[in-house]
Amino acid sequence: MYIYAFSNIIERVEESLSDKKSKLTQKFNRSDNFINLTLLGVQQCVQKRVLPKQTSVYIASNNGNMNTTIKVFDSIFIQKKLPMPFNFLNTVNSIKLFYVAKNFDLEGKTLFVDRFESALPQAFVDVKNGKTVLIGVVTEVISDLELHRERFGTEEIIESSRWILLSATNKDKKAIAKIENFSLECSSDSSKPHNEESFFSFLESDELSFAFRGDGVSFGVMK
Repeated sequence: MYIYAFSNIIERVEESLSDKKSKLTQKFNRSDNFINLTLLGVQQCVQKRVLPKQTSVYIASNNGNMNTTIKVFDSIFIQKKLPMPFNFLNTVNSIKLFYVAKNFDLEGKTLFVDRFESALPQAFVDVKNGKTVLIGVVTEVISDLELHRERFGTEEIIESSRWILLSATNKDKKAIAKIENFSLECSSDSSKPHNEESFFSFLESDELSFAFRGDGVSFGVMK
């Protein structure tokens, strides 16, 4: 399994959320911050590549689309009225996958999961079956930064959109890394787990090898 491309967008939020839509080559009128953050990560990963139509897309997010969900809950429970239709639609996890598929002209399998590790086993099967796969991890913050600090107990506020593009073959020797010894088992060294942050940091570094040990998934990466 080969890694052809990756993106590792990390934005430290100081005063307010940035305008991601202005950075997108294709814009959607009804998209929100989470969707634009997702598309920005995919755009940076894919760049000018034309992906196979049957490319699979997996999005992982622990907290999902928080800002639009807050708007919907505010409408229902505080204002006692129906939420705006597109706000409600944008809270549905599958709509994020639709935006990626629409923007990049894809018709393959799509799945929204809670963690990076949750997407890897199915992605591994897809690649073994000759599919190209996009996997992303998206983390949005609450636009009310004080509320975010209170709810998550942190002073450093970071949004991120991290993506990898996987393929079964090293076409024209253009792959940037190879994933080896993929295993569905818990880490033998649970005291030193490696999350997706350290994995993407490795891809940006000059290091030549990396051992990923996540929750129920382990593999090696060689550049």
